[in-house]
Order: sequence, then C-alpha cells, then structure tokens
Amino acid sequence: MYRVMIVDDNMANLIMARKTLEEEYEVIPVSSGISALECLNDMPELPDLVLLDVDMPNVNGFQVISEMKNIPKLMEIPIIFLTAQDDDTTELESYNLGAMDYIKKPYTANLLKKRVDIQIQLLNQQTKLAEMNKSLTNMVQEKTKKNLELQYSVVEMFVDMLSKRDGFLGDHAKRIERYMDVLMSAMIRTGKFGLTADDGLTICFASKIHDLGKMCIMDQYLNNLKVGKGSEFEREAEKTHTTLGTDIISKITQLNSSNNSFMNYAYNMCRSHHERWDGNGYPDRLAGDKIPLEARALAVVNMYDNLRNTTVDGKVLTHQEACMKLKFMKFTFFDAAIVDVFLSVENEIKNVAG
Repeated sequence: MYRVMIVDDNMANLIMARKTLEEEYEVIPVSSGISALECLNDMPELPDLVLLDVDMPNVNGFQVISEMKNIPKLMEIPIIFLTAQDDDTTELESYNLGAMDYIKKPYTANLLKKRVDIQIQLLNQQTKLAEMNKSLTNMVQEKTKKNLELQYSVVEMFVDMLSKRDGFLGDHAKRIERYMDVLMSAMIRTGKFGLTADDGLTICFASKIHDLGKMCIMDQYLNNLKVGKGSEFEREAEKTHTTLGTDIISKITQLNSSNNSFMNYAYNMCRSHHERWDGNGYPDRLAGDKIPLEARALAVVNMYDNLRNTTVDGKVLTHQEACMKLKFMKFTFFDAAIVDVFLSVENEIKNVAG
C-alpha cells in the first residue's frame, strides 16, 4: 500500500483528505510544516507522496519543499501543493520549486482522489520502468560477461597454439601484451588519442593475437627468417601472415553479428601492424593516420620486442640501443607522437621486458 503524507494546518481539511484516501492508501496526517520536516527526517519508511499546504504559519509549504530538496533522502519524494491562493505567481513558484501538481482550495474529495491516483500511477510506471531497466542492465552485463569469456578463451587458445607451434611466438605474444599495457596507459594519460580505459584494456588483450596468421606459414620459412637466412620468396610468404590472420578473425566475427570492439581491434592490429607511417609498409600500403591507431601503437612495441629478441646484424640490441633505433624511425616507420609516448615511459618498458 502506498503511503501519502498530508500536511495542512486546517484540521477540517486533514480529516476530509484522510477519509477520502484511507481506503486505498496509508495516510499520514501532519498539522504543520515544522512537524512535517521532523517526521520526514525521523521516519524509517518515507511516504510515496506528500500533499503540502502552501499557507501555513511559521514554516509554509514553500519553505518545507525547499528544505526537502536539500536533503538527499527526501528530494525525490513527489509533492502536490494545496493552496487557497488563486494567482499565477503562486502556481508558477510551486512548479519552480519542484512540485509535481497544484490543487486550488476549496477542492472536492473526488478531485483530490483523482489527482493523487494520477501521481501514484506515475510512480507505478516509474517503478516498472526502473525494474525493466535493471533487467535489461542485467541482461547486457550477462551478455558482456559471456563475450569477455569467449574473447579470453579465443585469445588464450590461439596463444597456446602459437606457443606449441613456436615457443618464441608464444613468448613474443605475452611480452607484447605487457608492453602495450604500459604504452596504452601512457597514451590514455595524455588525453590526446581519444582512448578510454576500456579501450586500452581491450587493445592490450587483443594485441596478443597479432601474429595469428603465422600459424599458417611453413616452419621452415619462419626458422630461416628468424636466423636471417630467409630467401626473398620466404620473406614475401611471411608477409602474408597479416592477411591470413585477418581471414581467421573474420570467420570468427561472422559467428557474432553484433559490433564487437575486441574483434575490430584484433583485426586491425593483425592486418596493419606492419604498415608504415610513410606508406611503404604492407599489406595495404596505408600511410599516416589512415593506419588504425591501435596498429600504429602495436607497430612500435612489436619492433621494440623484435630488436630486443632477434639478431640484427648478428647481435641482439640492448634496451637503450632499441630505443635509439625507434627514435630514428619516427616519421618513416612509425607515428612520431606514439614513439614519443613510448620513449617517455621507456623505464617502465625496460622493467616489464625483464
């Protein structure tokens, strides 16, 4: 049963209102503004609606509603003003202060009952809407949870397959995620790249499968290239890992028609992490900011890890040497702004590199 508080210094009005409403509502009669505020502050169960007389001594209805709007637990209680004043100014002030309705005295029992019923119906609708929103929110959260579980399973399955195929590729994937975590956090802090914290987390996780397509490249080709003995044919074959990987991701994406940011990021990084800022990369020869932002970021950390873990002119570069090489590759290979962010957190990169 809904609870209705009636605040009026006129006892006859209180009695009439109580008799009119008590069959359907729990009625709480109060004879002054001061008593109303005291009751509202002390009541363990608040009323669902307040009928508030404007013209009361000491503390009038305008003062009561003003106090209620400053108290968090009272500010959302709907209020209907009751007044004998018949002027537009009083009515307008009532609405400006937050009243839901305005009834002029003298009023009939039927009118009072009808106006209260309308407000209670609105409350019912709001309650149902809140329940629907909660239900929808729970459904979305459950679907999001299932999507995240699926994404985690897909990524870990592919990383496991890469590790079993080639231990270096599996370790490379795990290091890339750690580097991307540092870089994404730094990029987000700058506020210049339009990335949110959720974007950063998703990009970091999706970056682990950027070399997915290498599962489709012959072991002999990969092994020869790893030690710097690959032929031109083998180098060209190895480049197809970008498109082979995106073919796999596209097939997974087709199973879920909804827009999936994880799959979009994974696709872009898989396909475009070997594009170059100057347009001389592969497979699409994209240039500048035509290259997806996540792929531009991945290109930097991917090169760093390769410089630190594969031979260049017969040696593996130190952290400082790798950072210096990246610095000289700005504007040709990489987005200079991202390289600058990377270099600003190079100590963190060095720490996670081990």
